[in-house]
Amino acid sequence: MSEEINREPNDAHEWDDEHDSDPLAAEKSGHSDHHHHGPDPSDTSGSRLLITLALNFLIPTAQVIGGLMANSVALISDAVHNFSDFTAVLISYIAYRIGHKGATVANTFGYRRAEIMAALINVILLVGASGVILYHAMHRFLHPQAINGLVVIVLAGVGVIGNGLSAVLLHRDAAHSLNMRGAFLHMVGDLLTSVVVLINGVLLMFYPWYWLDPLLSVLIVAFILKTGWSLLRESTAVLMNATPGHIHLEKVRAFLADLPGVIGVHYLHAWQVSSDSTAFSCHVVVPDQPVSHTAQLNKRIRHELRHRYNIDHPVLQFETADCGQGTLLCEMACNGDPEHASETKNSGTPDAAQGTYRVQPIVFHVLRLALGGVFLYACYDKILHPLAFAEAVYNYQILPDAAVNLVALILPWIELLVGLCLVSGLWLPGATLMSTGMLTVFISALLFNQVRGLDIHCGCFATATTASPAGLWTIVRDLSFLAASVYISLYVFFLRPAASKLPGTQRQP
Repeated sequence: MSEEINREPNDAHEWDDEHDSDPLAAEKSGHSDHHHHGPDPSDTSGSRLLITLALNFLIPTAQVIGGLMANSVALISDAVHNFSDFTAVLISYIAYRIGHKGATVANTFGYRRAEIMAALINVILLVGASGVILYHAMHRFLHPQAINGLVVIVLAGVGVIGNGLSAVLLHRDAAHSLNMRGAFLHMVGDLLTSVVVLINGVLLMFYPWYWLDPLLSVLIVAFILKTGWSLLRESTAVLMNATPGHIHLEKVRAFLADLPGVIGVHYLHAWQVSSDSTAFSCHVVVPDQPVSHTAQLNKRIRHELRHRYNIDHPVLQFETADCGQGTLLCEMACNGDPEHASETKNSGTPDAAQGTYRVQPIVFHVLRLALGGVFLYACYDKILHPLAFAEAVYNYQILPDAAVNLVALILPWIELLVGLCLVSGLWLPGATLMSTGMLTVFISALLFNQVRGLDIHCGCFATATTASPAGLWTIVRDLSFLAASVYISLYVFFLRPAASKLPGTQRQP
């Protein structure tokens, strides 16, 4: 092996001389950097999950009983959310136990993807629970009932204590395990939800704001759906063998190519075996030499992948010549697409293009905040005057009479939800799709009435019948809102992911 390959690295990660001088130490090091499937005797994650599991069963049970006694939909909504998190913690515990079984001949990667399949089932349960909560909240909007604020305060306080304790129990393990981190985030969400319900109970002690209870239920549903969306997206990414979000293959390739003794690196793949295990494979081009001479370089690369990128399952193939023109994904060239492969190899982005990617986030945030403000302003008067807004909806003469009141009650709260999501930056994929869909429907209704010659006000920002009638200016204004919404959607789904993959570019917020 050449002296260059054996040279000691001079970086933040220690690479002791023992790796060269002591063959036994080198052998141990090689094993230490390999992936592990066996259980850690000092791991207490299982016991912490069991305690959290018990708390998340007892607390929502008490909340359901108390919610029925206090006649509080918000408290029952909080309990349903907590029961869904009981399921999430149960999934985490089952996945934890199954993952400790280790690999077998039939399942060479082990059983750790069982948690991913269970997470998808959990998303379905979350959506079903959200539908039940929304149904009861809408019923309570139409038929308000008195609520016992004291019972709500007591039981929500119990939820704050229990969920806070659960979050503390899971916090330590959340730092190094995505599985535990997911359970921890569920507990933090429960804690915040219980705080919201507690505030509701305090306000009900002094003000007869019975409409606040179903409103908070809608906000809880928004949080549940946002959590479910994140869970669905992450689970789908794992099942699709997508590149993990914390790994930029171009950066990994550049780092490995700069190591002593490496001529080039290509055909890189990275994927998640489970939420806390990452696999990686690549071809490493080295000078022509016996295979045994690459052992030390092999250990060095495994060590760096483990400590720099948290890759615990690396597979390295050493070669003496590039295949596929040395591209990042060499099968493009090997399978008859050398032109595209050459583009991948020379994927450096011009300065002008990089400047465009730097400007796009600024435009995105400005439009996101502006459009969110528009939706928040639009829903204000409609929420305060639902009967007047129902009259505005009726004047369009599009919906059947039975649907007018329902739309007039629900639509302003959806606008409120979309506005809050856009301003806060939460659940942007769902919020942008909803805003684009609503604006498309609004513009279609305005155009339909223009064709029919109806002289009515649009009811977009004001419910008063004395407002100016909807005309061409109203349509142009809404078209500008639609253009902003479409740009935000394109940025969230396409431009931001593309910018995050550029070499030297940080993942966009």
